[in-house]
Amino acid sequence: MFNIFEQPWTLLIAGIAAWFILLLIHGDSRLWWQSHLVIFLAVAFFAVDFLVEAGLFKFGKTLTIIIQAALGLGIAVLLTFQIIHIIQTYERHRWQWFLPIVLAVSAFGFDTLVRTDLERINALIKTARKAVEREDFDAIAAIISADYEDSYHNTKDDLMNHTRRLLSEPLVNKAKRMGLKVEISSPSAAVTLTSIIHFEKQSRIYRDYKPFVILKMKFDLKKEQNKRWFINRAEILEIDQQPVKWRDIR
Repeated sequence: MFNIFEQPWTLLIAGIAAWFILLLIHGDSRLWWQSHLVIFLAVAFFAVDFLVEAGLFKFGKTLTIIIQAALGLGIAVLLTFQIIHIIQTYERHRWQWFLPIVLAVSAFGFDTLVRTDLERINALIKTARKAVEREDFDAIAAIISADYEDSYHNTKDDLMNHTRRLLSEPLVNKAKRMGLKVEISSPSAAVTLTSIIHFEKQSRIYRDYKPFVILKMKFDLKKEQNKRWFINRAEILEIDQQPVKWRDIR
């Protein structure tokens, strides 16, 4: 079912479409090229984050923030110039230009103020990936349900002991998400995650097996009364497209 809080981009796209329709009607060349430049800078802003996360750009966190801040500042300056130009030029039809602005602001407002189940689940999966990369046992334990159970581990403690053994030596260098399928039926959810796992060069797997694998896992999640989601069950489905189970992981 369509949910405006899950899909704020619909409002943003509607705002952009309304803006360019007004540009076509009024034929303002100055606003036309500035609007294209704003969209280009916005795409670049999100592309930098995506490419760094995917490992295609080797930017540090500080440099990434500086680049995104510069792009954001450029967008803000151009939008300010456009608003000033509209106020000075379109006295009779000024209200028309505020419609796309209201739509765009509403989209970002909904996305910022209302955190949906899908956003919480995406954040949970990202936390899990980062915790494995850092070998942060406390962070892993914090997102595991107290009544956790799977086909190999009877309790949360069993899972954490197994995880501690696996990560007791250098193992994971980077865990990059390749695919994510989320099915929500609150207060439960099923997540199928496909990741590419790059191993540390010092690890036994890197030396004896291969530098990376493609891992596919399924997670059952449940939402507690505080609206937080926790991993209630995790099963390994495939490694390099070959069926694998927990008991095969030593």
